[in-house]
Amino acid sequence: MLENKNNYDAIIVGAGISGILSALILSKNNKKLLVIEKDKNIGGNCRTYEIDGYHFDTGPHSITGLKNGPLRHLIDNYFSSTPSFVPIKTYYVRHQNKFQQIPLTLSQLSRFSIFSKKDRIYYSLSVLDAIINSSINKSVLEKDVYSYIKKYKFSNESIKFIDVLSYFLSGKSMKETPTWRILGGSGYIDENEDTSKQYIKKLIKLLKHDYSSQGYPLGGIQSITSSAIDSIPENKVTFKTGEKVLNFIIKNKQIKGVKTDKDIYHSNLVIYSGFVKDLPDLISNLEAPYKNNLQNIKQTKSLTLWLGLKKKIPELNYNGTEIYFNSDTPYWAMPVSNFDANLAPKNKQLVGFTTILKKDREKQIEDLKQTIFKVFPNIKNDIEIEHSQVTIPEKAAVTIGIKFPSPKSPISGLYLVGTDTDMRSMGITRASYSVIEALKFIKKDGFLI
Repeated sequence: MLENKNNYDAIIVGAGISGILSALILSKNNKKLLVIEKDKNIGGNCRTYEIDGYHFDTGPHSITGLKNGPLRHLIDNYFSSTPSFVPIKTYYVRHQNKFQQIPLTLSQLSRFSIFSKKDRIYYSLSVLDAIINSSINKSVLEKDVYSYIKKYKFSNESIKFIDVLSYFLSGKSMKETPTWRILGGSGYIDENEDTSKQYIKKLIKLLKHDYSSQGYPLGGIQSITSSAIDSIPENKVTFKTGEKVLNFIIKNKQIKGVKTDKDIYHSNLVIYSGFVKDLPDLISNLEAPYKNNLQNIKQTKSLTLWLGLKKKIPELNYNGTEIYFNSDTPYWAMPVSNFDANLAPKNKQLVGFTTILKKDREKQIEDLKQTIFKVFPNIKNDIEIEHSQVTIPEKAAVTIGIKFPSPKSPISGLYLVGTDTDMRSMGITRASYSVIEALKFIKKDGFLI
């Protein structure tokens, strides 16, 4: 490759958390990098910003696998500036005048009065059934959640709870969510292992299980992004923001660089962290089967309504999160200032309420507010600031029959990272898995020693 200012050891397209983590790893391997981001800000959904003294994450976040998961692996091996986390102690369900922990063990389920006694039995049987059968034939977990539970005569209310839980764990309804995603999101199975080999582990978790490996980052979600950027060696990475990649430069099915709306940059190694569904717009001659697989990927939009409150609400005084399901506009709520008081002005509170976006944004906001006011009748008198966000929390929803692409693309030297290239877990944890997997291919193909 000729030596000039636009030649790089690697180019990373997209400066969300997947792109930033990729840049960190390659820079620590002494590579000269260019990171190109079409927006003016870097961080993507892993960003926190301030308005009137309140610090808003881009959507609420719960970080999983902090003991031995993929983000922990990256932090231990590549971060020189380490983010700190506050434990998320409990996930709750709120229903009418009841406020209870989401049941993870058989003992907890036996006391979960939000379900009728009959439904508690059905729920226990369905989980046991899935665990036992998956140990014999793991393919049963590929079935959608509804087809797996419909043989039990759950009440409509309990079915609604399971459907809402499916949405929040996969992005789609229980009729599109594979059973393994519910079991994985609830911690019964390790999505990083062969489920058929986890029989004893899964049964133990039904008896003893907690959320001890989950947390919220001090300083907001931005602290993870900032720590990763601060850990990049000096003069190794150039960030270009407000610049859009128009197409990849490819010769003989090998990547040679990228063309943007401002310039052309050269490299034999490109990591793409944008939406994989958009690859056909950047590569004109992708083979039809591969292109069709990408276009079949499903996404979900979410709406988050942040409420800055003049005072702390007693009903929201806990270090955890909650789900309210008994509404046409259910929510997942996270009082982030309970984890870090500095995210709100002194003696005030910041709470994020997230729901699936299924209609016009303004209509959805009003419907969500009506749900919130129904649950917390006095909260409207304490609202100091409202701030809404529409995001795609996962670049691909985990659904039945959809295959995520490999980190290794059909183009030599072009690799894919992000939450649409790995099905395991959610959010930053899934993004971290994708970066680790891509790194394996990059090393195997000789770009790293």
